[in-house]
Amino acid sequence: MIQPVRMNNVKILDNEILHFQKNTISYLLSLEPKKFLYEFDKISGIDPGDVTGYAGWERSDKVNFRGHFFGHYVLALSQAILMVDDKVVREKLVSKLEDSVNGLYDAQTNYAKLHPESAGYVSAFKEIALDEVEGKNIADEDKENVLVPWYDLHKILAGLLATYTNLKEQLPEISSKALTIARRFGEYVYNRLIQLTYSDYMLKIEYGGMNDALYQLFEITLNAHFLTAAEYFDEVTLFESLAENKDILSGKHANTTIPKLIGALHRYVIFTDQELQNKFLDTKQQTKLMMYYQAAKNFWDIVVNNHTYINGDNSQEEHFREPSALYHDAEELDDGQTCETCNAYNMLKLTRLLFTISGDKKYLDYYEKTYINTILASQNPETGMMTYFQPMAAGYTKVYNRPFTEFWCCTGTGIENFTKLSDSCYFKKNDQLYVNLYFSNELQITENNLVIKLRGNKQRNQFDLTVSKLDSHKPANPIQLYLRKPNWAGSDSALLHNGQKLESSVNTDGFWQISDLAPGDEVKINFAMNLNVVNAPDNKKYVALQYGPYVLAGRANSKIEQQNLDHPGGVLVRMAIRDDTFPRTITSEVDFSSWQRQVENEAQIDFASDNLIKVTLPHIAEDYDFIPYYQVYKSRYGVYFEWQKAGSREAKRRRMKLE
Repeated sequence: MIQPVRMNNVKILDNEILHFQKNTISYLLSLEPKKFLYEFDKISGIDPGDVTGYAGWERSDKVNFRGHFFGHYVLALSQAILMVDDKVVREKLVSKLEDSVNGLYDAQTNYAKLHPESAGYVSAFKEIALDEVEGKNIADEDKENVLVPWYDLHKILAGLLATYTNLKEQLPEISSKALTIARRFGEYVYNRLIQLTYSDYMLKIEYGGMNDALYQLFEITLNAHFLTAAEYFDEVTLFESLAENKDILSGKHANTTIPKLIGALHRYVIFTDQELQNKFLDTKQQTKLMMYYQAAKNFWDIVVNNHTYINGDNSQEEHFREPSALYHDAEELDDGQTCETCNAYNMLKLTRLLFTISGDKKYLDYYEKTYINTILASQNPETGMMTYFQPMAAGYTKVYNRPFTEFWCCTGTGIENFTKLSDSCYFKKNDQLYVNLYFSNELQITENNLVIKLRGNKQRNQFDLTVSKLDSHKPANPIQLYLRKPNWAGSDSALLHNGQKLESSVNTDGFWQISDLAPGDEVKINFAMNLNVVNAPDNKKYVALQYGPYVLAGRANSKIEQQNLDHPGGVLVRMAIRDDTFPRTITSEVDFSSWQRQVENEAQIDFASDNLIKVTLPHIAEDYDFIPYYQVYKSRYGVYFEWQKAGSREAKRRRMKLE
């Protein structure tokens, strides 16, 4: 199988992306593990002293998700430690991680002393929360106020496993302790679940990626208890429907559903090892194994082809809606609630894994689209805070979390996103190196004794790739280079290897292929970028723009009233308020097809803008400037607009409605 190159082997050199990373690391350092541990200590019988817990989703006095963000925090710390070169900053991050893992270890150990029958339990809430989601009758006065307990516990387990996986070489003591906590917790989960007479009831409540995390724990330990526990969280009937290529997603909570398929795919990947398959699966399970892969593969196709906006993200009000109804969802249903950012985080995890199995370039094309136009788009570059929803319709702003009083799910996945910005830049299989993301970086390949430097201009998508030895005194082993030719790259894109233009080097899989790349080699890449109009599937005149890899957002002269940017909804979530004075249309004097040709041939592209680029459309009534959507952060914007011909019935109707 193809494997992602570990992110600590990739040094980010792109200043903009480094800035995003540094913002998040500063945020991590501003948070206190002891405040997250407050509820864990209380549950385990440890006196928290004078410490108080955090508010928002981590609160204890009202409905909450407490414990969830701490798991994200632990995971993000383990990634940040890999990514940081500054020794002082790294030591601070390590100290935060040590406090976190030691605190969880102490809480788990003390809880086991007080409740030996529940040894291994480690949580910010009482076990009775799990009793309730299993369908047991709980008196009102005894109930916990935690909405989705297994979801919260998944985050803790995932953080512990990431700490072990990421840092077992760099920090063996703390990573070993993290695995010990995870093992103990896995045994607790196993012992709890095997007592259930009806496990399906538990699956009605969101449980995050519990199957995925338990499969990972099994993969690390080969303890069959963890395999059994993981299987309790597999929704096989859902997988079977998807394996039959049925789009049954309408009405399903998107960020509940995506992790289930990541877990299904993880099961498949583990048991591609025939020895493990023979040892742990019976004949019926072995026969059914391909179904898990087919389900994940079909699910990805259904989501990307039928439910995904131009930026790579999906959902309206957190849910999948009817297929190919993006105009309806964004314009007619929406309340600033398209594109939950968590969904993109999980879709990229699924995408990454699918590529390692298949090698299909379509997964990398989607990865790039979503990485740039949803993930990078989710951070406020001034404050480092992150979005929950990303409105696609015109007239909204992005709304970002408050640092210490909210702790949304998308803030948790956000701190993970921005501490792993290089984790899918490159993939490798033996001596084959796949280049996925194009931004300045430096890759070290120790097993080949090579350094690959990729430097370039994102504005014009021109890059130079050079090769040298990692250790000048040792021989280097050449590699085969597979450069992804993006699906947006124009036909006049060019590749030069050591000054020689490669005319027909794009293989049938869509990669430029260079054999025997060795020290001293130089590759020049020039991607031709075009401006394209992209239509919504349910309304071809509901349009968005893309220039090369960059989704564009249109800005108009619209004053932002600071007191009227958002409104509350759900559990402590805030959504953007639409400004009805912001234009929602693109008005042209010519017919739609002629207008599209005008855009693609006559639009003015300004490379001297304060942003990466600025695009001005020709012959339209409205005064917009279009910039990369990922760079919009303190202005109202539109990604999709309703095209209309001047003087048409639609234009008159809309004008009368405004009047």
